Amino acid sequence: MKPFVTGVILAGLFAVAGCSQTPQQSASAGPSGGDLVPIKGGSAYAELLANADTGEVLVNTWDKDLKTRRPIEKEPITVGSGDNSVEVTPHPTDTDPSGTCSRFYGEANWVRGGGVHSGWMHGGGTGDHRTFDWSRCWQAGQSHGPMWEEMGQHRRMGPGHMPGGPGHGPGSPEHGPGHQGGRGER
Repeated sequence: MKPFVTGVILAGLFAVAGCSQTPQQSASAGPSGGDLVPIKGGSAYAELLANADTGEVLVNTWDKDLKTRRPIEKEPITVGSGDNSVEVTPHPTDTDPSGTCSRFYGEANWVRGGGVHSGWMHGGGTGDHRTFDWSRCWQAGQSHGPMWEEMGQHRRMGPGHMPGGPGHGPGSPEHGPGHQGGRGER
């Protein structure tokens, strides 16, 4: 009888220990806490972060492991909800190989207020039209204040340029007159 009681006690302890462990990050939350959308046939993820105060939208692309950036084609991605959409333009990081990008940025008034709860994404290197829930992106966007300040500098200079670079602002010869940077609102 002792071995049976000991076995039951040990099984109970293992069950309690298993329940008290911190759960692993959910597959629906990205490295920055945003909403994940499978792209590239499921071999990578796009992570969406949104700023309800300013209407800014950021998409980072990650390998399937959610630890390594996954640069994709350096083409705009369209993110939307219902009939509203915004084109998020490429803003490569220093480590993205030429012609690719793992960070996309845009801004739209319809994103302000944080009332969006379902959306879609397509274009760039993301693959097919994908639908997803806008749920985690608002909290994640709120907790990354310095990121929005950095991206705001990119917005004023246009897509793909780092702060401080000469001749990279709207209306520069590289962009032509009237270029509005990363504002792709429709």
